[in-house]
Amino acid sequence: MPRPPPPPPPGRGAPGARRPMREFFAAWLSTLRSPLLPLLRRALSSSSSSSSGGWDDPLSSSAAAVEAHFQAHWSALDAAARQDPAQAVSAGDWRSPLELPFLWVGDLHPSLVTSLLRSLSPSPRLLAATDRVDRRIRAAVPSISDRLRRVQEAFISAEVSGAADVEAFLEELKDVALDANRLRRGVLSELVAAAGGYQAALFLEALSRFVLSMHDPEVLRRFDQCRASPGS
Repeated sequence: MPRPPPPPPPGRGAPGARRPMREFFAAWLSTLRSPLLPLLRRALSSSSSSSSGGWDDPLSSSAAAVEAHFQAHWSALDAAARQDPAQAVSAGDWRSPLELPFLWVGDLHPSLVTSLLRSLSPSPRLLAATDRVDRRIRAAVPSISDRLRRVQEAFISAEVSGAADVEAFLEELKDVALDANRLRRGVLSELVAAAGGYQAALFLEALSRFVLSMHDPEVLRRFDQCRASPGS
């Protein structure tokens, strides 16, 4: 099955092809919503839970297309970090209000991915692999967060003394964003490889549903209603 081409990353290509991350993300969500997710669901419905075929069968190729789509998203965030590091480590204007509590250094916290996989009642073998990935996350996240804090503190100290180097500050922010995206990219790849076949496709289908739900108009309407009437 041919993979739909991902939307061009922000800030790349000819001047007429460049567009804000907001536009890229809208196109990225649209492609995930259709055709990628329906194709994956169709492949799941016609496959057995014991399926572990090669990457050229409909289930595996559909799952590979979804995984590649998420990887393209992080590549776009890398491009955005090189173009505007300050925005890349914060909640960009393309985020829905429901996404905000789940963000870490500009995108979803990687532990959400392992939590989602655990919710699917994985096999003992896959659960052990998830535990290994969780240990990697618990080691990497504090390190990246501490680096961001140190960069911020150094800039504040330098600014107070009148010696702030904005260019160096932005370069450090860019590196923090790239490290965070590298972690997210590796976590997804490792979990998909560990799951394999039907379980990998099921996991990617659940991840896609979760991401799309945070931009679903009905879900956002209920979210706004709850925010408008706190305590009710």
